[in-house]
Amino acid sequence: MSERPRALHITPIMPARSGNGLAMRQGMFLEALSRSFETRLVVLPVVGRDDAPAALPDELGVPATVIPVAGRQDTHFSLLARLADQAARLSAFRSYGRSSLASHLSSPVLAELRAAVGAQRYDLVHLGRSYLGDALQVLDAARATVDLDEDEWTSHREIAATLEPGDPVGSAWAAAEADAMAALIGRQAPRFAARFISSRLDAALIEQRHPTTAGLEVIENAVNVPAETHRRDDGATLLFLGSFGYAPNVDAANWLVEEIWPLIQRHTARPLRLLIVGRDAGRVAQLGQRDGVAVEPDIEDVADAYGRATVFLAPLRAGAGTRLKLLEAAAHRVPLVATTLGARGLPFESGKHLLLADSVAGLAEAALNTVVDARASATRVGAALSLVRAQYQRAAVIERLACRLSEIAAT
Repeated sequence: MSERPRALHITPIMPARSGNGLAMRQGMFLEALSRSFETRLVVLPVVGRDDAPAALPDELGVPATVIPVAGRQDTHFSLLARLADQAARLSAFRSYGRSSLASHLSSPVLAELRAAVGAQRYDLVHLGRSYLGDALQVLDAARATVDLDEDEWTSHREIAATLEPGDPVGSAWAAAEADAMAALIGRQAPRFAARFISSRLDAALIEQRHPTTAGLEVIENAVNVPAETHRRDDGATLLFLGSFGYAPNVDAANWLVEEIWPLIQRHTARPLRLLIVGRDAGRVAQLGQRDGVAVEPDIEDVADAYGRATVFLAPLRAGAGTRLKLLEAAAHRVPLVATTLGARGLPFESGKHLLLADSVAGLAEAALNTVVDARASATRVGAALSLVRAQYQRAAVIERLACRLSEIAAT
């Protein structure tokens, strides 16, 4: 029996089946790799925790190594981050020319990565995000692939726009991050045998900006669709679920509670409640002081939160890619209300699969209509569920991805 090819998967967060959207996407790639390769996982937790449980790697029999990066950013970034003057710090960051996330791959971190993997030559190295590109400097790889996931430039530019009214310095920093990420992708694109993205919309935007990325391959975000769900909603619970380490989710939660929720309350006598759930919920804990609002930390089983929800809200005003939580809510048979941007990259149609609105008044009305008209909501739930089953089933997407990764390694 011939030996299986070897693959190394480097990720910025511990891969998982559920929970954080980025962790779920990394989990898809890890499972796809494990089907055809003798796979090794190295986590550089740029956006994750050092102590995150390795449940999925353990289940797949994939050895996992976590290399801490907190407090180990490169010297250049560490020095500019200490500048007291905001204008000087921003100017220095623009001159730095790298994203702040890439700064975590410092010489000591790369040396530890090299020591961890040894002199092993890999048939395929897959990087979970573009800002991990410097890892290739210390690896022996026949071929490398990268998952861009989303259009980082658009995402950071939209974050900048939402911050600008109240935090012009933060807005300028986000804009600088956008430019740094765009430059990074432009430089690194030719290094990879294949570059993956989560939606055709994001692929078109990136390819237009960077001709060297032509041929981006779409691997959709995908979810498990439960055979049955345990719906326990009381007909009065609105749910927003997401990771609050992600700035667009924090903005969405604040907008929802400060502007949309009060309007909902004024237009109904029903005793509704708003439930905000997610990792790093401490960043929005103060919202739980508002009337009718409850903030819960990340729960072990998201099915519990979906089971309690009468309607799932996705009032995003920034961000790119496709919305895993929207797909997940649809898979759990929860009616959906979102902004146009909140559903961007997905083929959901307003009125058929969900209700879309982009104003405070429009979102409040859509949420109330969903609560009041249970029959219409149930019809949309059925249509959304059918679409997710047809196009976003996790097992089917992983099977297609596994075949593609094997093909890349064999060429």
